[in-house]
Amino acid sequence: MPTPYNRTSVAYDLSLFDTAQRKERKTEQPVEQPKPELKIAQASAAKVGRPLAVILIAGLFLAVFTMFLYSKAQLSEINLKIAEETNAYESAQMLNGQLQNELNGSVSIDNVEDYALNKMGMQKVNASQERYIEMSTGALTETAKAEDENIFVSIFNWFGDVLEYLGF
Repeated sequence: MPTPYNRTSVAYDLSLFDTAQRKERKTEQPVEQPKPELKIAQASAAKVGRPLAVILIAGLFLAVFTMFLYSKAQLSEINLKIAEETNAYESAQMLNGQLQNELNGSVSIDNVEDYALNKMGMQKVNASQERYIEMSTGALTETAKAEDENIFVSIFNWFGDVLEYLGF
């Protein structure tokens, strides 16, 4: 049996050089340690369901992965449509700007005057074409005569005026 480990220095352990103790050590036979027994576990109910659980988990994983890929594909298609519509919108805005500039250029006073003179055969107004009209300075409106009304008609009219004021 080997000497137990102690915290002393081996250099001063003289018992290692003693011949009497050496013989005792040689005669001692090492004690064999018993080998552990191996037991084969029989199939349990939990292990029977294991392939089924693995298949279910793999199927669930596959379904989630497929849905993830499908959502990414849908997102890509929507982003592509957004980009196409954005490009169409920007080109429509550019066309609108061009048409607005063209419209502003064609409606200027010089262009209208040139069109009226050259295309329609019009001419500018001169002093010989101006005529002045005199109007009478008398009253242009006449007031209607008030008809004779009795007390019941005036009450009825007053009541109608009140309802009209209230918004009925």
